[in-house]
Amino acid sequence: MTKYIAKWWPLLVLGLAVLSVAASLLIYFNISAVSASLDKQQVTQEEDLANYEVVTVKVENDSFTPAHIEVKQGVPTKIDFKKLTNLTHIRSIVSQDLDMIVYLENKDNYYTVDTNLKPGTYNFNCGMYMTYGTLTVK
Repeated sequence: MTKYIAKWWPLLVLGLAVLSVAASLLIYFNISAVSASLDKQQVTQEEDLANYEVVTVKVENDSFTPAHIEVKQGVPTKIDFKKLTNLTHIRSIVSQDLDMIVYLENKDNYYTVDTNLKPGTYNFNCGMYMTYGTLTVK
């Protein structure tokens, strides 16, 4: 048995080395492809945002800042609910008035405001109905 192992161990070591290099190359090129895809998505998102007025609302521990937003009727607008920390009970933002459900991830979370909204004040809140805000269309 030891003669058998002694005869084939160089080929086993070479095979493992080839597999290791192949796996490393596969991981490297896969990460490069994902990185290029994310860069492309970011450029597309920036181009998309160029056509909108963007209002940023910070999602903090127990509040929206600002809690009251004003937009102009007919102007394409996106609200960026920017979640800065996971240390908050706010996991989603809902509004029956706006027919809105936004599940929050870290950083930017965009909601496109309907340009056909009539002037008035619309309420939104966290999914637990503990934190409230308003959107006023003028």
